[in-house]
Amino acid sequence: MKDLNFIDEVEIIVKAGDGGNGCVSFRREKFVPKGGPDGGDGGDGGNIIIKSTQHLNTLIDYRYNKYFEAENGEHGKGKNRHGKNGKDLVLLVPIGTTIIDENNNKTELDHDNQEVVIAKGGKGGRGNAKFTTPVYKAPKFAEKGQKGETKKLKLELKLIADVGIIGLPNAGKSTLLSIISNAKPKIADYPFTTLVPNLGVTIFNKKSIVLIDLPGIIEGASQGKGLGLLFLKHFQKSKIFLHLIDITQDYKKNYKIIINELKKYSKSNNINLLEKPQIICLNKIDIADQNQIYESIKYFQKLQKKEKNIKTVISISAYTRQNTDHLLSEIHKVLTEIETQEKNTIQEQKPEEIPKLKPIKTIKIEPTKINITTTYNKHLNQNVRTFELNDPEFEDKLNRFDINNQYAMKYLKNILSNHRAIKSLILRGIKEGEYVKINNNLFIFIDNFIQPIELDN
Repeated sequence: MKDLNFIDEVEIIVKAGDGGNGCVSFRREKFVPKGGPDGGDGGDGGNIIIKSTQHLNTLIDYRYNKYFEAENGEHGKGKNRHGKNGKDLVLLVPIGTTIIDENNNKTELDHDNQEVVIAKGGKGGRGNAKFTTPVYKAPKFAEKGQKGETKKLKLELKLIADVGIIGLPNAGKSTLLSIISNAKPKIADYPFTTLVPNLGVTIFNKKSIVLIDLPGIIEGASQGKGLGLLFLKHFQKSKIFLHLIDITQDYKKNYKIIINELKKYSKSNNINLLEKPQIICLNKIDIADQNQIYESIKYFQKLQKKEKNIKTVISISAYTRQNTDHLLSEIHKVLTEIETQEKNTIQEQKPEEIPKLKPIKTIKIEPTKINITTTYNKHLNQNVRTFELNDPEFEDKLNRFDINNQYAMKYLKNILSNHRAIKSLILRGIKEGEYVKINNNLFIFIDNFIQPIELDN
């Protein structure tokens, strides 16, 4: 069971702020006859921003609070006063958080202070001053603010560390982490002391090294035994593995158990954890006899010649701290080699060979859909043919105005009379006086456009 203080997967709902409505207003000042329209625009709604920070290492803040809403924009006012924009809402998450939306789009935040606008606030509506034309000098309508985006998100955390410490329970991982870093994990002489990942940071040769210790893997973990492989995903971003082995036990068997579980996890998750550089660290030399120490070192040095990913073999005592400084030196050495190799690879590439990421523009085309039904009109004592219209673009423009405002509908007719939705209705054979249903609103088709009606059924 997961510790309540360490949460690495949550689902939340976020809603960006709605835009404020535009204002319908006319100048009314003393000694200024026939003042013109002066309705201001509504403010934009606040965005939802998710930002990574190094000061968090869990998603516990989102365990119980699941709904987050940004501030709405203020409505416009008279005298051309614009409404105030809504404040953005910034949600902080640990480095290594992946954001997954309902369409399975993924965004990874793997550096400090990275941020992404995950839900955009609605734009504020235009006031009536914006609809003035040389012909129409006194518009008596304004635009509504747009709705902010609402999204259901899944947040997944993969802790980012330079070194992932792997090994069976009681190999001494927590003890080692506590003496070579600033971590203060729970330590006891029984298996499964570690129930959640522990992060530690150490400084060696002026280089900061982040280490992570996960709950012990046991044989059958991939089938859910023990704590299973619940937290193994946090090792995916580690640069190297520090494989800690208790040489007072059957070290050959124990090494193979860990490797086999890593293989099974890699196969089921379409990755290869075994490609990561590995430091074999033989622990508990303080209580092992000299023959055990010699034979174990000899065995893994022989294995090192076969396995390219094994960088070095070192024997230590985490309890007495024997050789732990040498271990840090080897960790520093391997990490430096990896970083140097990565830099050289980038420098060797020709500028044209380095792929340039271009923003992907998705054009979403949703065709007009029409379903023909009937609506009963008790005043006419007959069913009237009704065209149920579904066109997101047309609906969006329609929703920006008050459909019960005759001046707004006149404006909409001017800009939407040639829209594909109206043309589609005509092609489907709609006639004057027949009904059009859009969402829950009913319209009548007159003069090649729609006008709202209310039926008392």
